[in-house]
Amino acid sequence: MSRSFKLDILAADKYFFSGDCEEIIFSSIDGSMGVLGGHEPMICCLSEGEIQFRCDGEWRRAIVSQGFLEVMPNFVKVFADSVERPEDIDLLRAQAAKERAEERLRQKLSTKQYIHTQAALKRAMARIKAAGKTYN
Repeated sequence: MSRSFKLDILAADKYFFSGDCEEIIFSSIDGSMGVLGGHEPMICCLSEGEIQFRCDGEWRRAIVSQGFLEVMPNFVKVFADSVERPEDIDLLRAQAAKERAEERLRQKLSTKQYIHTQAALKRAMARIKAAGKTYN
């Protein structure tokens, strides 16, 4: 079993990351999951939030929207609608988005509108959380 694997993180509008990686941790619809080199093949839904990945012993982070992962023993591909670095997040904009989503949730919405608004709220909360974290 290989200790590392090739990781590609792609957003709808850009290639975010490509390189060798030892581990990735992400949120799925089934909860938090992790992948190491040699993992069995799977396709997994990606939830909004933070992903962490370790390259050359150093942990890196990204904030992702919904998407999916393709996992094979020697590579992982992450496909998300959007991906951004925590340091690129505009905290005031994220807080305003959170407030808008919370206000919309208090209104009477169709099921589709409710699901989209919940996703927007999760995205805003993940961005706020990531922007507030500091790592050594």
